[in-house]
Amino acid sequence: MGNLFSQNCRKKHVDRFSMREPKKFVAEHSSAMGDDWEFNRAIGEEFCEKIEAPANMLKLQNIPGLWEKHFKELNEVFHPLTVEEDEKVVHALECGNSWEILVTHKPSNISITREVLQRLRPNAWLNDEVIDLYLELLKEREEREPKKFLKCHFFSTFFFKKLIGGGNEYDFRSVKRWTAPSKLGYSLIDCDRVFVPIHKDRHWCLAVVNIKDETFQYLDSLGGMDTYVLEVLAKYFMEEARDKSDKEIDTRFWKIELVDGLPLQINDWDCGMFMLKYIDFYSRALPLCFTQKENGQGDPCTES
Repeated sequence: MGNLFSQNCRKKHVDRFSMREPKKFVAEHSSAMGDDWEFNRAIGEEFCEKIEAPANMLKLQNIPGLWEKHFKELNEVFHPLTVEEDEKVVHALECGNSWEILVTHKPSNISITREVLQRLRPNAWLNDEVIDLYLELLKEREEREPKKFLKCHFFSTFFFKKLIGGGNEYDFRSVKRWTAPSKLGYSLIDCDRVFVPIHKDRHWCLAVVNIKDETFQYLDSLGGMDTYVLEVLAKYFMEEARDKSDKEIDTRFWKIELVDGLPLQINDWDCGMFMLKYIDFYSRALPLCFTQKENGQGDPCTES
C-alpha cells in the first residue's frame, strides 16, 4: 500500500519535470538546514522540480564551445533524483499536518511548513519564504566553494519594495543598513553579480547587476521588460558605492543588456521557479541553458 501511494504521488508531483539540482549541491545545502540529512537533501531537490532540462544533453554540442567549457557543471545541474529521494519528497508534501514545520534554516530563521512546501507543486506560485530560503542556500554554497562560483549578493524578496517605499518613491535610507560591510563582510561593488528579485502582483521577475561588466539585465520569464526597475537600481548603486566604499560610480552610462534566447515559461505559475534558475545558472557563470517541456516533449537548449 505504501509503495502504491508513493508511486501515485510521484507521478502526480514529479513526472512533469525532469531537471534536478545535483545531489552533491543539495546535500551540501541541506546539511545546514537540519539534522535529518537524507530528508533535507530530498527537500532541497524539490526546489528545482518545476524547471526541466533538455531531454538530450547532447543537443548542447550544437552550441559552439558550450559543451567543452561547461560539461562538468551542466552534468551536475541535470542530474536526476533517485527513486528513494522522490519518495522522500512525496512524503514531505503529503504525509502530515499542513502547519508542520519541516525544516528551519537557523542563520536566516526561515521556517518551511508543509503548506509552504506544497507551493512547489504544479499549478502553484512560490512565495517569499521559499524564494528567500533558496537564495540563502545559494549564498552558503558560494561561501563553501568560492573558487567554483561567482562572488554574488542575493537580495531578499523584500529589498526592492523597501527601496521604493512600497510604491514608486525612491528611498535609499530605508535600505541603507541592509548592506553594511560589518554585516556582510564585503561591499556590493566587490561582487561579480548582484541579484534583485522583483515581485509584480502575481509575477516574479529578476534584475541583475553585473558589476564587472557594468551592465544591467532584466529577466522576465514572460518576455517583459521594465526599465524603471533598472533606473532605480542604477541610482541605488551610485549611492551605495558612495556611502559604503567612498567611490563615485556613474551607472547612468552602464548598458542595459538584453538576454538572447531567454528561457520562458509556458504556463501561468512557474515564474518563481524560472527566476530562481536564472539566478542559479548565472551564479555558476553558466549560460541560461534550460527549457520547460511542453506536452511531454523536450525543447532544444538555447544559448543566452
